[in-house]
Amino acid sequence: MIIRQARIVDPEQNTAFAVPAIVLSVIVFAYSVNFGPLSVLAFYACWLAPFVMAPRILLGRPGSALLLLTVPFFFALSVLWSDAPGTTLRGAIQYGITFFAGLVAARIISAGNLALGGTIGGLLVLAYSAASGGYSYDYIDGDFAFNGAFSSKNQLGYFATLAILFSAALVWMFRSRRAVQALAVLTAGVGIVMLWMSDSATSLLSAFAAFAAIAFMGVVLTLAPWLRRAVVFLVLTGSVAIAFVSLRLGAFDALLAAFGRDSSLTGRTYLWSQAIEFGAEKPVLGIGYNAFWTHGRPAAEMLWEEFYITARTGFHFHNLLIETYVGTGLVGLALVATLCLLLFVLPLGAALGQGGVGSLMLMSGLSVLFLVRSVAEVDFITPHTVGTFLVAFVLLRLFDHNRQVRHAAHQARPMRQPRHPSLGRWSGITT
Repeated sequence: MIIRQARIVDPEQNTAFAVPAIVLSVIVFAYSVNFGPLSVLAFYACWLAPFVMAPRILLGRPGSALLLLTVPFFFALSVLWSDAPGTTLRGAIQYGITFFAGLVAARIISAGNLALGGTIGGLLVLAYSAASGGYSYDYIDGDFAFNGAFSSKNQLGYFATLAILFSAALVWMFRSRRAVQALAVLTAGVGIVMLWMSDSATSLLSAFAAFAAIAFMGVVLTLAPWLRRAVVFLVLTGSVAIAFVSLRLGAFDALLAAFGRDSSLTGRTYLWSQAIEFGAEKPVLGIGYNAFWTHGRPAAEMLWEEFYITARTGFHFHNLLIETYVGTGLVGLALVATLCLLLFVLPLGAALGQGGVGSLMLMSGLSVLFLVRSVAEVDFITPHTVGTFLVAFVLLRLFDHNRQVRHAAHQARPMRQPRHPSLGRWSGITT
């Protein structure tokens, strides 16, 4: 049977491929440890095959994709100075493929199909956790909570948040058919229950922030273009002022108390201080990507023991930038901080443009979700994770959108005759 290329790479025609591909990816991101290497190979094949079939997906407009690939390239380059080169090389290759897959998906998957695939995948992930999971003691947060089939309650809360977000997109942003909306409502309900049972403060706060960003984007895109800049400026400055005053009045401590946390963030500040000390030993380039948490390293063994990580794996410094600093130093820190800055700036730039309301609302929600989570998690600097895949997807999608808007605006500008027609050519474009 011959499959037309458009059925795979054309966002307008590839729903039959796109939705199962996203479902598979979400399941692999959640449970690759449970299902083994074959599931990871299936994920690789799923996203590398479209690129092999049609390299123009990325090579046709390579600029922004190459810019984003700077981060995985530098992580791979760190093998040259890593004190655990084997671990660094393996991790960097896996991270690079995951990130690359997100870039491929950004060019061939519509936002609606992403939401549908994320909803179905999220429901399956949560259903599996509900059926086979249980409660465990979290030594970081200091309490018992339902963690499903994950090793951490925060991971369960993370996937529950994504399931709710994608489900809401189907109902609220893309106005799907009734059968799909019914599925979305079911998934959102399961997600809310799982999010509540996980008792993950990070997941709850990031969910609230994501939906606030979605609502903000939805309102801004309804305004006239001339009014958007003023609204965005006022909201940003007002938010900064409110945050500053709230901190001075002790609102942060009150928020922590509401979630049953203390000012040490239940051990995270200690982890951060230790990480900064370790990172200061090789501050410029770090010790190598993914090289810190290796068996036999005294500092890692000490922290595993202090936090009762008996498996001696799956642990991190619970902060995206600090984890990056330890592994790849100030250079890697600058690159990953740039990704964070883009997650903030690109949605704002899109808000001032035209078109794609539903898509921009979803991309904005995901951007803010990962920005908020970066304070306490390391979602998009690790391989085989939904964060790495989605951040690559969101950033390239927003780059492409903003580029198209600028191009359309350029084409729409009327041409004017030069003051000296005898020159025989156009002299410029009016603003």
